[in-house]
Amino acid sequence: MNKGDRIVPAPWRLTGQGYVIALSCSPAFGAACSADTPGLAGRACGGLGALMLIDYAGSDVGPYRELLLCPGVFDFGDRRAAAITHIWVSSSASVVNGRHNWGLPKERADFETLARTGRAERCRIQRPGRAPITLHLSRRGPKLPLHSAILPRAWRTLEQPWRGRRYRTCIRARARARMARLEAHDIPPDSGFPDITGQTPRLGLHAGRFDLVFPQAERQPMDSDDPRTH
Repeated sequence: MNKGDRIVPAPWRLTGQGYVIALSCSPAFGAACSADTPGLAGRACGGLGALMLIDYAGSDVGPYRELLLCPGVFDFGDRRAAAITHIWVSSSASVVNGRHNWGLPKERADFETLARTGRAERCRIQRPGRAPITLHLSRRGPKLPLHSAILPRAWRTLEQPWRGRRYRTCIRARARARMARLEAHDIPPDSGFPDITGQTPRLGLHAGRFDLVFPQAERQPMDSDDPRTH
């Protein structure tokens, strides 16, 4: 751990803006995304997932940017739940704390805004020694208030296996959002991020301002008798 990358315990309160693109994901895609993830391999069910590009203006470890992929839900035996398989952030403090507090498999990456207008932006994201990803997103329509309380608890709960434990986190959020669309993407095979080509985009949203709460995760041991945990 670098000096300054101290553990900042949950709960965290975060503010910022960003895109959420809901995807219908195949079981095969979920399996490919999680094949090398202990605790997720062999559990993929497909279904509703999401690609997110977020710019946190404020967090408990300062501002940072984030790209993440949830490739559907996973079967944990007692329940099915969403899990994030890839999450890249621009801050090493976010990496350290995301892993420790919520079992999130964060990796550090560089983020660059290539172009931005009032209704669209094009971004490049790259991990060290890897090919860059390019995303082109747009937004349109009026802003409407949204609150996570309108969603079932199961839809906003993450189940993240990390180093022999399961981290269960129920997220709370409120935002003013408008419709959004992923106009184009370039995700090379050697980027280290799964190519979402072939997964069907559904609803897209852009939150021009959101308030997000990540509470303390519920932690419990993974089933040591289940070979998928190793």
